[in-house]
Amino acid sequence: MKLFTQLALSAIVVSSALSGTTSANEMAITAQSQVISQDSKRHTYTGDVRIAFSNGNLSTKSTHASFQKGKTIMEGDVEIILNNAVAKTQRVTFIPSQQGFVAKMDRVTLTYK
Repeated sequence: MKLFTQLALSAIVVSSALSGTTSANEMAITAQSQVISQDSKRHTYTGDVRIAFSNGNLSTKSTHASFQKGKTIMEGDVEIILNNAVAKTQRVTFIPSQQGFVAKMDRVTLTYK
């Protein structure tokens, strides 16, 4: 598993399910592989993807959300909206951690502004 680190220079907001605020969040991304577009604006991570967000809110939208044993599961055209990027996936599980939240998924594409 590889670790990729990105800096998200914003406060991010999660739908009513998750809470916390910060003005600069660091996110650590682990995945089995990463592909970056030629213009470096699109990063696609695949294989056991995990994104750790330090203490922050996330703005998200999806077609369906459910809550199970302290986890938030979002499915169907999921978007995680950051100040400088949008992450898109089909299914994500958010798990609270001591430092913030961990988002688990099979594949995600981050498109930077």
